Amino acid sequence: MGADQYVDILKENLLPSMEESLLSMEECIFQQDNDPKHTSKKAKTWMEDNQITLLDWPPQSPDLNPIECLWNHIKMELTKYPRQAREFGRFGKG
Repeated sequence: MGADQYVDILKENLLPSMEESLLSMEECIFQQDNDPKHTSKKAKTWMEDNQITLLDWPPQSPDLNPIECLWNHIKMELTKYPRQAREFGRFGKG
């Protein structure tokens, strides 16, 4: 995915979701990491034009996404089974 597609997703989903939730721009702080598409000039300009406040995210920061802890927990639980789980890509064409 590139910056163009990322901005399209924001246009089609972020703003309508905020409106539907009755959230004002002043109440929200949007979090994204330092992925190149997030920090692209196009994405930055779109955020500024739409008055989206961004959470400061330092470069090379550790991943603070809580889902990562869950994935690790699931992985550890799967190792307890006598028959080892296989990755999706190993089944058929996936």
